[in-house]
Parts: sequence; structure tokens; C-alpha cells
Amino acid sequence: MVVVMGIDLAGSPKRRTGYAILRESYVLETGIVYTDKEIIDLVKKYMPRVIAIDSPLSMPIKGYRKVDIMMKRRGYRVLPPTWPSMKMLVYRAMKLVKEIRSIDREAIVIETHPLSAFKSSNCSSLYELLTKASITDNIDADTLSNDERDGLIAALVAYYYSLGKHVSIKAVDGEIYLLPPICRT
Repeated sequence: MVVVMGIDLAGSPKRRTGYAILRESYVLETGIVYTDKEIIDLVKKYMPRVIAIDSPLSMPIKGYRKVDIMMKRRGYRVLPPTWPSMKMLVYRAMKLVKEIRSIDREAIVIETHPLSAFKSSNCSSLYELLTKASITDNIDADTLSNDERDGLIAALVAYYYSLGKHVSIKAVDGEIYLLPPICRT
């Protein structure tokens, strides 16, 4: 059974990082952590095959990456990695990716943007998304914090990636993974 993880990474370890761990379509755990060590401890505990992080995983010299511009042209609202508050996030994410790969070279780490992934799903609510993805048995979407919700959406992106059913926007400087149109409109 494939275990995947979604991380709604905060730029600073003083701020809340939401996460979710899925095994197939079953939610093992959601929660809030702060430090890189806490994130790495979760990776060591669950050894996820795919980890989707809500953060750019590359840094342009200035402004937006080409992949960010492609996202914006498709109606997804992303911020430039070079903004001061975003820089801290990107560097933290890049450091975490190195640590994760030193623990498990087989782990696949992908970039996502939960708000855009939710939009690409065509679902009208998190409850609908979870229902269509057959994830309703053990999770109450209404009790999750915003950080946990974004972590859960990121975990769903990782899950759909593991199934080969993801959508991605790709350019020479990055690739952002999203959800397929799970809820047809």
C-alpha cells in the first residue's frame, strides 16, 4: 500500500505547517507542526513514496518563474518566489527536500499549490472533493484548520500522482502538480 504525504509549508518554523498522511485513500493522520525536525520525523515514521509540498521548489533570479507565468495564464493565482516572504518559504522547502532525499532516495518530492489544485478539481467544497476521491470514512473536513485542509489537498495531489492521474503545468524552470477534474462540471 502506497503512503503519501502533503505539506502546507510555512515560511518560518514559528508559523503553522499543516500536513496530511494518506495510505491509499485512507487518511492516517492530519495535523500541525512547526519545525523542520517535526516534518522530518513524520517522514521517517511513515516513509511516504510521494510528498507534495505547497511551495516553489526552485528559485528564479528575479520575478516569476516561467512555470508561475503559465499558472497565472491558466487562471491560478500564485506568488513570485522572489518576494521576501516567499524567499524564506522557498529556501526552507529546498532544504527540506535535501533532508528528505538523504533519508529516502526513493521518495518523490513534488511541488503543488493547494488552492490551484482544488480549483483544478472542479469541486465546490472540500467535502465534495473528499467524497469524489472516496475519502470520507474517517475525516471530518469541517473540523480541519486551513493549514490541515491545504495539507490534505496536497496529500491528494500526491495520491493522484502515485496513481498516474495528476495534472501538471511544466516549464523549463519547474513543474507544479494539480488534481485532475475529479468533479466534472
